[in-house]
Amino acid sequence: VRLWTPDGQEKGTLKGHSGSVYSVAWNHDGSLLASGSSDGTVRLWTRDGQEKGTLEGTVASWQGLDPETKELAAKVKEGGSSGGNRTGQYIVTADSDMVYVFLTNADGEKQGELLACFRSPASVESVTCRETKVVVGCADGQVLFLEAPLLAVG
Repeated sequence: VRLWTPDGQEKGTLKGHSGSVYSVAWNHDGSLLASGSSDGTVRLWTRDGQEKGTLEGTVASWQGLDPETKELAAKVKEGGSSGGNRTGQYIVTADSDMVYVFLTNADGEKQGELLACFRSPASVESVTCRETKVVVGCADGQVLFLEAPLLAVG
């Protein structure tokens, strides 16, 4: 798992998944990220990218997790998303290896010109955002943490 800045500078590498990352999701307050992979694992990460744990096997076999973390991890394992690709007045979408940020209108639809875009080092499988953090799951197993200052609540 590699950490990248929006301008493409690598911030660091986190060891983790050996397969494609197909789902990423934040918990309700943005303090915990879960990533699901074709390697059969769900990995839990703190907001600053530190690994908090690895879950293997079935959801029923996961003991000792608080209910919120278990629900988040189960959604990711099943390929679902939590936190969505919207943060306030913005929507984040992906196409191939590109991630795009747009303004939204009152109905939550894309509006106006593209505000920002980021190139991923691999094909994008999943994207989610919370506040100024955009998380991208890639086909090569990388999870990118992008800080998007333009999304600052203000």
